[in-house]
Amino acid sequence: MIKSIIFDIGMVLAEYNWPKYLQTFSYDEKTYQAVANAVFLSPTWIECDRGVLSDRELLSAFISNAPEYEKEIREVYATVGGCIKQYDYAIPWIQDLKSKGLQIYALSNYGERMFAQTGKELNFLELMDGALISYQDHLIKPDPRIYQTILDRYHLIPEETVFFDDNADNVRAAANLGIIAFPFSSYSQAVEQLQSLMQI
Repeated sequence: MIKSIIFDIGMVLAEYNWPKYLQTFSYDEKTYQAVANAVFLSPTWIECDRGVLSDRELLSAFISNAPEYEKEIREVYATVGGCIKQYDYAIPWIQDLKSKGLQIYALSNYGERMFAQTGKELNFLELMDGALISYQDHLIKPDPRIYQTILDRYHLIPEETVFFDDNADNVRAAANLGIIAFPFSSYSQAVEQLQSLMQI
């Protein structure tokens, strides 16, 4: 019997679209690519989600990737929360699932600066029974410890828990712990998958 659902946030409940955000600065192609490589495509970007480095350390690392674009990197990083936009279906979906008696949680790789800047886009968290945001626990998916942490924290039973994530590695890691895990491709498909499970 399914009792709980865990959602990833980016590309599941909210759009994460850094190329679109970066385009709002109207940089020329050379600058656009340099900033993209220095920030969003840099290994340092993952460290935002881990939450071990300070904001100053992260910014310095991004700048060191392309020092000649320091001005642009600072400009982009200052309002980086612009990458996130809530999907229209997020809140109605969560409300519907909760009306069926299901417990709803979020498990997301998410950096502190972006989290602080996207409160309005993440207001569905207020409706949930709990959340594990990576930077707060210094763990990132697909590390098995992050899944075990959310299971333990909220006393969830893997076989009674469904997990949706758009990243295949994250889905496999959850499944390895016995969680019923699905790769998320669309809202409509996820609804069908849940309906099928609830009928078993």
